[in-house]
Amino acid sequence: MAVLVEHEKRKKEILEKSLELFIEEGYEDVTFQKIADRCAITRTTLYIYFKNKREIFLWSIKQLTGGIEKSILKIMADESLNEIDCLKKIFSLICAECEKNARLFHVLLDYLLQLKKSEGNPRERVKRRVIRLEHLLTTVILRGQKKGLIRNLPVKEIDALLFSLIESALFKISVYGEQSLEDSRLLIEFTIDSLKTSQE
Repeated sequence: MAVLVEHEKRKKEILEKSLELFIEEGYEDVTFQKIADRCAITRTTLYIYFKNKREIFLWSIKQLTGGIEKSILKIMADESLNEIDCLKKIFSLICAECEKNARLFHVLLDYLLQLKKSEGNPRERVKRRVIRLEHLLTTVILRGQKKGLIRNLPVKEIDALLFSLIESALFKISVYGEQSLEDSRLLIEFTIDSLKTSQE
């Protein structure tokens, strides 16, 4: 059991240090050897955990998004929040994470552009990564509709609208290099407020 715990701990450390390296140097310039050096291990040891740089990068992103998902689940479990406030808090968290990890999103954009050149449209890969978030938002929206707090509009369209606002925020961070998403936050809050029924 201790060996398994140690293995998982080492894997997590590799992912954290690799993510720092990707942020510092960009996806293209990071090599498997640089990752091994940063982690103070040999390439052979690194191969025990991961088969290549791409796998490490994707696992690093998954670890980051997993942390965001845990925070969203905590917000959803907070019974003091109604569904409108829950949505606002979730999207505020997402904007804060975008600001905090701005450089990472720039690296991610470079990775997706590289992926597009080599494998075609990366849309399906991105879609697979955000499907869980869509399900969580759908849950909050449906709860709000059942309670009469959110207008009875098609949930799929509400999800698409809110996601397009997040995509816009990510574009501002990764392409325009904006540091603050305050205008995006206000737009998202305005949009969420427009979903309220007169009862809320």
